[in-house]
Amino acid sequence: MSSSADFGCSGGCGSIPINGSPAILTTLVQNGSSIQLQGFSNITLAAGLSYLIEYNAQFSMPVIGQVASAQLTLNGSIIPGSQTLSFPATIPPGLNTPVSTVSGGVVFNTPATPNPSIVQLIGFPPAGIPGINFSTVNIRIVELENASGSAVTNNNAAMYGFGYQDVGSNQPVAFIEANVVNGSGIQLDPATRTFVTLAPNSTYYASYSIIACPEALGVTVRVLLALNDIPMYQSLAGTTAIPDLNSEFTGASGSAVFNTGPGTNTLELINTNVNTIKFVSVALNIMQIG
Repeated sequence: MSSSADFGCSGGCGSIPINGSPAILTTLVQNGSSIQLQGFSNITLAAGLSYLIEYNAQFSMPVIGQVASAQLTLNGSIIPGSQTLSFPATIPPGLNTPVSTVSGGVVFNTPATPNPSIVQLIGFPPAGIPGINFSTVNIRIVELENASGSAVTNNNAAMYGFGYQDVGSNQPVAFIEANVVNGSGIQLDPATRTFVTLAPNSTYYASYSIIACPEALGVTVRVLLALNDIPMYQSLAGTTAIPDLNSEFTGASGSAVFNTGPGTNTLELINTNVNTIKFVSVALNIMQIG
């Protein structure tokens, strides 16, 4: 039986200084012993295992239109692909202060040392802007296992990209590298770095997040996953249009469960806008679940 746990906080989960700060958490659900909360912000994980973490957080913001960011760290270093940018802050019905939300996730391996490893969810305010707070936080962590009960070491991968890249209409987004590849069933094409090959006749769960720079008001950046050049519309996600040109960045995330067919199968993340979009950061996590 694999370990899993949910951690969370509501009604104020820590202020965020200019240089960032981890979220304050409590344990909501805990199964098994390899995932535990240490203190208020450190989540300990057993050595030499594969984990899936998904998180969402809401920030209270001083003014509308601003964005915050979040990322996961493992033993003090950022987990590539875990960085996400929040939607621009708005004032929802029933509230009187601006709030902004963010979500993300990543598949990764813990090293042999230290044991245990420590994971934190770190929030960052807009550059030089004080007065940001975590208002609610939820973190879900699962130790990955296959159906036989042994640890997953051959069927998960995480890839990421950062730095400005212009992606044309209906073209795939490129990744810098696959940071975690366990086994040989999921491979990033080394020549183009724009598609991932998958095993035939299998079931996969894939999730992604993007940060983009529309460079124009009113533009919603829309992306989706395509399997063998066929769009998977269940994975479609769109960003919030930037409210003004001082808010350069916006973000979105999506996911899909799907089956591959016989022979060679390829997975891509596609820019579905009619115009070229400048992408700042992308992350893609894939798990074979059947």
